[in-house]
Amino acid sequence: MMDNASRPIGVFDSGVGGLTVVRALMERLPMENIVYFGDTARVPYGVKSRNTIEQFTTQIVDFLLKNEVKALVVACNTIAAVAGYRVCKMAGAMPVTDVIAAGAQAALNTTQNGNIGVIATTTTVNSNAYARAIHSKAPQARVLSQAAPLLVPLVEEGWLDHEVTRLTVREYLKPLLAEQIDTLVLGCTHYPLLKPLIMSEAPRLALVDSSTTTADAVALALEENGLLNRNNTAPDYRFYVSDIPLRFQTIGERFLGRSLEQIEMMGLG
Repeated sequence: MMDNASRPIGVFDSGVGGLTVVRALMERLPMENIVYFGDTARVPYGVKSRNTIEQFTTQIVDFLLKNEVKALVVACNTIAAVAGYRVCKMAGAMPVTDVIAAGAQAALNTTQNGNIGVIATTTTVNSNAYARAIHSKAPQARVLSQAAPLLVPLVEEGWLDHEVTRLTVREYLKPLLAEQIDTLVLGCTHYPLLKPLIMSEAPRLALVDSSTTTADAVALALEENGLLNRNNTAPDYRFYVSDIPLRFQTIGERFLGRSLEQIEMMGLG
């Protein structure tokens, strides 16, 4: 049996996007072991019912708990918005961090004028999860949300600086910039790859990166619970997916920023 600090962090997502969070965790917590699960066979979650998302989430968390993780990281905005309570219930006393809570807090720490913009998938925007999370701590804040569904396929296509992507970003930002936002939450794990393009289109905006803010929140949670791994010079990274599409490795390496050589398939349900 491993001691608690040596146990891995469990990170999960509906697909490949959560690898941006894994990348941030590797950089922020270089001594931590990580187990990642991406539900690539059943992605996207955004078009599925609440009950289905809850069922899938339960299966994933159960798998990670069997891998003796010490903390859970919900690296999927849709899961965090729809089934976050289920994750916390299954985790018990184990630390749980999700991209929405971390992003909301970071936005409040960043904004100067209280006008916060959020770009996310349609499901995340419709859930109003970011606005609720922000208003629970700062009722006076203005939260302007914009669904940006076209950005996910553009990122997965690798069109990170393509003119089509630039024009799409420009259109999505127009209504938000008109409301004088000074902070923009990248409310989807795909979007951090578009930071350079977004910054070039709106250089005065402060960007809240869901991956780095989540990594910071995980580091704090582990420290508060005495779970930091301080003596691990050779961390173990394990990647599980429910299906291995032809392009998964290419896309995954782009998100992770390093090679993805050992990917194991693990069907659930």
